[in-house]
Amino acid sequence: MTFDVQRLGPADLGLILGLQERVRSALPDPSVFQTSTPEFIAYCLADGGRCYRVVHDGEPVAYRMVYFPRDRAFNLAKDTSLPSAEYDAVAHWDTVAVLPEWRGHGLARLMNVRALGDLTDTGIRHVFATSSPDNPHGVRTLMEAGFRPVGLVEKFGGKLRFLLYRTYPQPWTAPPALPPGPAPAEPEERLVALSAVAELARAFRDGWSGAALRFDGPDGAGSMDGRHAASATSAASAAPGHRVARLRMVRRPLPFRVLAPR
Repeated sequence: MTFDVQRLGPADLGLILGLQERVRSALPDPSVFQTSTPEFIAYCLADGGRCYRVVHDGEPVAYRMVYFPRDRAFNLAKDTSLPSAEYDAVAHWDTVAVLPEWRGHGLARLMNVRALGDLTDTGIRHVFATSSPDNPHGVRTLMEAGFRPVGLVEKFGGKLRFLLYRTYPQPWTAPPALPPGPAPAEPEERLVALSAVAELARAFRDGWSGAALRFDGPDGAGSMDGRHAASATSAASAAPGHRVARLRMVRRPLPFRVLAPR
């Protein structure tokens, strides 16, 4: 099965608006989908971002929007201590939407790869995204693109979201190895269920950040995000209540402090 990722331009506003409406209306509860205004989409299609669609057999089946907020009011960097002089170097991984019948084909990953490659001439150094703790599949897809959860914020009318971050062009490196000697007094890492919002918030405030997702079964066995995560997530969807998504957290220095209220 062949999918073609295409970059869109200002003339494609109607295309995205139509695809947005098709995705929204296909949902059991259309109110859960955060739609974008024509003005916002037009800004991203011009010099305010990047927009892409996936085409299969000539039909658009998914789209991805990347937003350059600059000094606009909605810049996720403003939830952190990142200096305002860096705002022009910030990009948002904004809306991604796939028609329901085409989910499960890795289309978000295809668009992520293309979009990351297209940022090389933009001066972008900081990339932010948000995702709901109730959406482990979305969190996992972002983490596969190099993003790491660094905090919890309230957006879109008070909805709780992970704040995710990655450096650009290279994603974060693995945490440095511990020096030889006695084991540290506190654990090197911790596992926190995505549903344990209060515990996650405390961990972020204490300097922990996400490193991987683990999907645990009833026997405690699980798999980390990566090669085995897709099957784990599918099992989680097929048997709710039998697998639990947990965030593996490590201590890692950030280039900023998260200023979110939670």
